[in-house]
Amino acid sequence: NLVLTAGFTVISSVNYPGGEALQSLHNLENGESNVTVHLDVAACQTGVSRFLELNRNWKYDKTENLSAKELLDRHSHLLLSAESLDSYKMRLIKDNFDVIGESTGASLLRKYWPLRFPRFLAAGQKILILRKKKVS
Repeated sequence: NLVLTAGFTVISSVNYPGGEALQSLHNLENGESNVTVHLDVAACQTGVSRFLELNRNWKYDKTENLSAKELLDRHSHLLLSAESLDSYKMRLIKDNFDVIGESTGASLLRKYWPLRFPRFLAAGQKILILRKKKVS
């Protein structure tokens, strides 16, 4: 029973790439104080919650349907689905933000899982961590 509990705990912990990405952002930008993070729908659906909003000096924004221009003007960091970044309308984001990390969730586990069962819902979901480029 203990082995199964430990195994399922590991599986469930990697099945939430949005939450993992937000934790990674906190680790990557730990010393920063003027941070405004946009969390897209995919990130929020895969593990981001208010409990992970750890830095009270940061602003966390979950506003939906923002244009690329609004994202650029309002945010220093973005957590976005990799699929949404591939669209043509996100060219402005690609030009003005750097990818500083990614969270693949259960894709990593699925890669090494020897069985076909269970299927991992978030497998294939990749959340990118982006930081606005410094103007020089």
